[in-house]
Amino acid sequence: MSWLTSFGIRISAVLCLSIPAAAATVSSRMEPNQIFSAPHFFQYSNPIYPLGRHGANGDNTLRDPCIIRVKHTYYLVFTMFPFGNWTSRNLSLPDQNSSPGIRIYSSTNLVHWKPGPWLYKSSTLPDNCPYKNQFWAPEIHQIDGKFYIIFGASNWLKRRYNPGHHFGYWTYVGVASKVTGPYRHTTLLPGGSGCDSDLLQDTNGKIYDIFPLGNMYVQQADLSRIAEHNISLVGPRVLAVTCSNKDIGLPVSTSYIEGPWATKIGDWYYLFYAEPYTLRNKQFPKLYGYRTGCAYARNIMGPWKKDPRGTVFFGGHLALFRGPNNRPWFSYRIEKSRKYNGLLGIDPLQLQADGRVGNQSPSIGLQRVLLPGGRRN
Repeated sequence: MSWLTSFGIRISAVLCLSIPAAAATVSSRMEPNQIFSAPHFFQYSNPIYPLGRHGANGDNTLRDPCIIRVKHTYYLVFTMFPFGNWTSRNLSLPDQNSSPGIRIYSSTNLVHWKPGPWLYKSSTLPDNCPYKNQFWAPEIHQIDGKFYIIFGASNWLKRRYNPGHHFGYWTYVGVASKVTGPYRHTTLLPGGSGCDSDLLQDTNGKIYDIFPLGNMYVQQADLSRIAEHNISLVGPRVLAVTCSNKDIGLPVSTSYIEGPWATKIGDWYYLFYAEPYTLRNKQFPKLYGYRTGCAYARNIMGPWKKDPRGTVFFGGHLALFRGPNNRPWFSYRIEKSRKYNGLLGIDPLQLQADGRVGNQSPSIGLQRVLLPGGRRN
């Protein structure tokens, strides 16, 4: 949290959201024709290919990317192909047709990535392990000098190997002293097992779980006894964001939202969420895709106010990290692009003068970002 709050970005009008859309933006993006003296700018090109251009088994798409920076190195985890859930299980295929596990990748420049150790690997886990398959939406968070991984998983071999003895989807948390693991004491987080879950340590030191169960909820998480395989959600559960957009007067809604990422910038909390949508009517005969919304609050427990635009970014499953200019960046799965759909994208987070998110669509191709101490020629 400290790297975000230390920016001193103070947003005083976010909830009234009355600044016109044309308001000036707070941005670290450069215009394409600007030239900067090396080494005072950072250059990258979207999409990013952590698996190489041909990927693993001929597929370089990914889902739910999450990047964390530790000192001067970036680490990446994500949902690996194939992306099936328990209804697509096939015991005759490798890993029962699920994701093979969670592998961590590292980079010093966000462009060239090296595969690191497997944090969890389906083929090496015992048959009765409850988190043997799926491995959706992994995130790594540094909290009080330790690294916590949170992910969704299940066991596709037998019902009795799962919590409650039935096939489904559950959230697990593990802890390590190093970002690359090994992650130990992997424990079920009961009550917060929606599709994707996020952790946030607030400035008061408390840890919160942000999770979807159709709508989006926030509840304090107690991870203090994870070494005993005993973690839980405590205190009140707050409804943060509804999947319906009736509260902001938009005709497009969805039956569920997912992919939360909560963070604090200055005095305000931002809660990003992913919204799969399909709409067919006379006005929008074929509108469908995966987009990002955002809500704002003064307190992690709310009340939260949804951005009135509904969609703030046409990309999938945002996760923030500290970028090369020491400001907030985000990773995402590229959407709205036939050529690059499903590939990894990164961009600096842009904030408008009223505090609302200024990014709209994935950037494709060469990008340049001015670094601290840089100067225009």
